[in-house]
Amino acid sequence: MSTDLDLLSKTELWVEDIVLSDVDLTQLSACAGGVLDLGAEDIFVTDVRDRRVVFDVVSPKVSLDAIAGKEDALLSALASFPGVALGPRASVHSHGVLGVIGAPAEQAADIIANAKKLEANLQAYVSRLVVVLSTGGEVARGEIEDTNYEAVKSVLSKQSYFVEHAGVVEDDEALIAARIGHLLGEGYGLIITTGGVGAEDKDKTIEAMQRVAPDLSTAVLAQYTVGHGRHVKPHVRVACGRVGETLLVALPGPTREVLAALPLLAQAMDQGLPPAVIAEEIAAPIRALWHAHKLGHAHA
Repeated sequence: MSTDLDLLSKTELWVEDIVLSDVDLTQLSACAGGVLDLGAEDIFVTDVRDRRVVFDVVSPKVSLDAIAGKEDALLSALASFPGVALGPRASVHSHGVLGVIGAPAEQAADIIANAKKLEANLQAYVSRLVVVLSTGGEVARGEIEDTNYEAVKSVLSKQSYFVEHAGVVEDDEALIAARIGHLLGEGYGLIITTGGVGAEDKDKTIEAMQRVAPDLSTAVLAQYTVGHGRHVKPHVRVACGRVGETLLVALPGPTREVLAALPLLAQAMDQGLPPAVIAEEIAAPIRALWHAHKLGHAHA
């Protein structure tokens, strides 16, 4: 199994002490890509001057197995390319993880083996990183105290999760989707939203989450007749989906419902259950709360 490296913003590599003469840059990029196991669409030349050629890697990830210790192979391929002349100080440089190209070839195997061990440990750590995003205009305006972050932290931190707060966002589908999209790039293993899962027109969280996770699974907490009262949607739901390595979970706003769902969520995650099953698992205790509340009113 190859180990993929996330390039983040460090996507450039450059060759020093190189001179070009009537060279097809597209074909030169393909030549470099062939050495580094990159497709023609994944790498291209961005600058040629001062005895330097700069390549930019478009692909967000590269295979460590394909690039570690490949400096000599890359220089050899470029030296054989028509119109390319390498000087005695020709070398490959990069910031960030692409720098492993310049590692000594004899160390490549050790680099790859150590990276795979690190990757396994890193993935285990990332899966325990949780961020909570609260939604709702009344919360954003400070009319209602946001107690959900502390609730999530109080439960999941005891299960060896590391919980952070992403703040509060208004009931706006585009804004919520944008915030979730940003958090997806921050490396969290679990993103929890609270609020905005109801049947009223102001409830936008499920729809926002579906923008970034089209395969989002939902579980119904209650059903309503559309047009009755303030209900413009037939359901109150919770949701769960996955984007890459990140699990997305949409919970209701009331803290007691969040607290009811969290133990089941932690258990389902530890068991590696799929999102559709997790959605039903976290819906069950919330439904039970609602049922008990209705019974209490019926006997009052």
